[in-house]
Parts: sequence; structure tokens; C-alpha cells
Amino acid sequence: MCEGFDQSLPDASQSISRQTSGAESIDTTASDQLMSPEEKAQIEVLGVTMSEAEVLLDRFRRLMAPLMPFVVLPSELSAAQLYAQEPFLLHAIITVTYFHDLSKQQILVKHLMRDVSQRILLDNEKTVGILQGLLIFVAWYHIHVFWGQQVTNLLHLAIAMTIDLGIDRVPGSCQSDFKTATTKAVQGSSLMPKAATLEEHRVLAGVFYLTSMLASSFKKIDALSYTRYLEDCLITLEQTKEHDSDLLLVQIVRLQHLAEDTHTTETPTAPMQMYIKAFDADLTKLTDSNPCKEDNKLLKMQYLTAEILVWELSLNDLQENKTVPLRSHLDDLYRCIDAIKRFIDVYFSIPIDDYLLVPFSVFGQFAHAFIVQTKLASLEVDGWDLKTLHESLNFLNVIDEAAARFEAVAKGSPDGLQIKNEVFHKWAHRLRWMKQVYEAKFSPGQNAKDTGTLYERQAAVTTLFRPPESFNSQTTPGGPQQPTPPDDALSANFFNYLDDDFWSNFPAEYGVDFQGMMSNVASPYP
Repeated sequence: MCEGFDQSLPDASQSISRQTSGAESIDTTASDQLMSPEEKAQIEVLGVTMSEAEVLLDRFRRLMAPLMPFVVLPSELSAAQLYAQEPFLLHAIITVTYFHDLSKQQILVKHLMRDVSQRILLDNEKTVGILQGLLIFVAWYHIHVFWGQQVTNLLHLAIAMTIDLGIDRVPGSCQSDFKTATTKAVQGSSLMPKAATLEEHRVLAGVFYLTSMLASSFKKIDALSYTRYLEDCLITLEQTKEHDSDLLLVQIVRLQHLAEDTHTTETPTAPMQMYIKAFDADLTKLTDSNPCKEDNKLLKMQYLTAEILVWELSLNDLQENKTVPLRSHLDDLYRCIDAIKRFIDVYFSIPIDDYLLVPFSVFGQFAHAFIVQTKLASLEVDGWDLKTLHESLNFLNVIDEAAARFEAVAKGSPDGLQIKNEVFHKWAHRLRWMKQVYEAKFSPGQNAKDTGTLYERQAAVTTLFRPPESFNSQTTPGGPQQPTPPDDALSANFFNYLDDDFWSNFPAEYGVDFQGMMSNVASPYP
């Protein structure tokens, strides 16, 4: 049995109004005269009162924790108790669960980033609780909320703390560790190192998973190494089964490890087909040994993402080796197309009300599937039937459906809340721009001789994807000093077609000929 993003996910209509009513319950207008000094201090740190924190912690447990197996909170633990034990962890939970009011959430994010800087960089605090808070913060690091260029910084901090705490290796195995050597010198070599906890095993797996996901999908960070010790941690979690979610954790981490291996196969010493067959066999083995028997969308998308990455190797090989005949890759390309179609089907089965609840890894996986779909559409090899591909993948319908879903998010009511958050509209607009790019590829004039210079074509791209004059990338609902999109992990590679860096890096990193696709596209801006 595996908990997670599946049919048993609590119904969002089961509102928190059982305790307090919807969005109106999260209001920090309590009179200063009625608050004790302790309550004032809590608001100063958390941005909400403790009673509001209890509501948000309950929301996290019911609706978001099932999607985050790397952090498990005891069911009896109250917000006040968690604040006393791990204040940063509670602070992170409060921040990510305040999704219904974007302007207030942006203020909370700013406070949390200051808390990160103070605790980690200035006060040199190192605890598993801080690591758990970082994982939660990054897991819901949606680009429309948080500061640009910060996700990799946060993950590097998490990697550094993992190493400093020694939870990335067998306890006591690092003999050069100064603290260990000093302790042995003072208390004797007979002192036994403390045993690693299951909590530490989960955190280590979480740091690997998030760094590896960004590495395999967006090539933006080097993942934490998948070591023999990490595999031993997974075996321990699988055998102990302290929580049902541990089985989900084990499976998605092993699948991500396979995805990481495919991503790092860039200089093969054997024929690429041998690697592809080996990875396919490993994926089949993981599928057959899956301990999670229930329908689980999170796990399904993880499987399909790994499968897309396996077959994408053949696509990359075809792009890089022009002497290889297309027919030797057709079976793999068909399987890649089929995996993308199945992934899109699962992704579109996610209820729109859940879009503000799911971790950003889900959107990252969708972004990668979209990128591979675009690579297939831009493939220029003799014999490659683009018309059949277009009919099979229905690329334009995928864009329309994805954009329509993003636009509908603001009209939803997850957990019975009134949503004051329309940022998914920006994602919808960018997808519709991408539709224009794709339509240009198949326009009747596309085959006409291109007489424009390279400079003119590049200028056309810049014109199309520049923001309108009224657009201010530094302005947010909370004011010009609030956290501002976009984040580098998703937007610079997929959603943010306003960023010049996207166009300079995308063709090189993903093998897409957008200069050719853009020759007939008119600017959406006046």
C-alpha cells in the first residue's frame, strides 16, 4: 500500500471550515492589545498566529503531505509543539500552504528566505528539521511565487547541510571529521557513533530526488550522488515500513535514479542501442517489483518520465549522428511518442483544484515531456513524417488543454478556499505563444526560401517574446520589493518565453531548431 497522489487523496471539498472558515480564517489582524508578548513573537517569526498555524498544518497533513514522503510528521504533533521543536519546519509549512492568497504568500516567502539566511548562513544552524523545511520549501517552489535564481541556491544549501550533518554516509565512517576525531580523543575510541534514524534516511533520499529531478529534466544542477549508502537507506525504509509512504518514497527515488543514469549517458563507449535496452530492462524490473499496488498518479508520472528519458536517448542519438538511418530508431521513437501520450493522459487527469496542491516536480515532469514533444516536432531527418507525428501527439490540443487548465485554476476552490491567485494565467499565456511557434512550423510558407539574415531571424525571436511595454518583471501584487518570478529551474527552460536566456540555451541543450520554426511567426505584441 502506498499513500500519495491517487484516488484516495482527500477531497478538496472537505474544507478546513470544520475548524475555521476558508480563506477568511487566515487573517492576521488580531489586535496588538489582545496578544501576549509570546504571541507577538510568534507572529513576528511565522507571519501568522498559532491558531492560524494549526489550520495550515492541518491543511498540509491532509492535502500536501501525501505527496511529500520525504517528511513525515506525527499525527498528534500540534503546531505549537512543532514550533517549539523545529520552528523553521513549521515556517516552511505555513509558507507553502498559504497558496490561496498570492500577495500574502509572497510576503511569507520573503520572511522565510530571511529565516533561511539567518539560521543557515549567519547562525550556522544545522538540524534535520531545517533540512526538512528546505525540502518542503523547494518541493512547492512554484515559479510564480518565489524569487528568481533561488531554487539551485536552496538545493546547494541542502546538499551542504546533508554533508555537514553526516547523514549522507554511515555514521562514524568519516574518520577525518574533526568533531568525530575530537570526541574520540576526549571520550575514548569505545564511544559508539549514534545510529542513523529513519527520519535521516528520508531526508537524504529527498535531497537526492529533488536535485536529480532538476538535473535530469532541466540540466540545471548536479545531483547529490546516489551512493551504496543511499541504497542501503532505501532498503531499510522498505523493510521497516514504518509508514506506508515509505514504500512510495523508495519507488520514486529508484525510478529517479534510473532517470539520472539515462541523463548522464552523454559519452557512451558502447552503441547507444545497448544502453537503451539495458535501461529498458531496468525499468521493467522496477515496474515488476513495485511495492505500491494502489492507483497512484504521482508514481505513474514518475514511471512515464523515466520511460520518456530512456527512449529520448534514441532521439538524441539520431540528432547527433546524422549517418544513422532513421529506420534503426523508429521503434524507439514510436515508444517515446507513446510514453508521452500516456504521460499527458495522466497529467490531464489531475483535478484542477489540485494544481495549487501538487509539488512543482509534477509540472517539471510535464515540462520535460513537452520539451521532448517539441524536439520530435522539430526533428529534421529524411523520412521523418511530421504530419503523422502531429496527428498522433495532437500537439496543438495538448497546448490548448494545458492552457485552459491553467486558466481555470483561479476559479477553483481547493479545500473550500476562495482563491486570490491568478498567476497560472501567465503560464497559459506562455503556452499559447508556444502554440504560435508550433503553428509556424507547419504553415504553408514554411518551406519557402528564407532570405533573412541570421541577425534578422534572431531579432524576430526577440521581438516575439519580449514583454509588452506595460510589463514590469519586478512588480508583484505585494509591491516592487516582493518575491518576483520567474525561477530559473522551470521558467528559463520552459514556461518563461520572455527570457532571452531561454532562446540562447534551449537549442543547444535540447536540440531544437527554433530559429527555423520562428521565421513566419508574427509578434503578439503591438
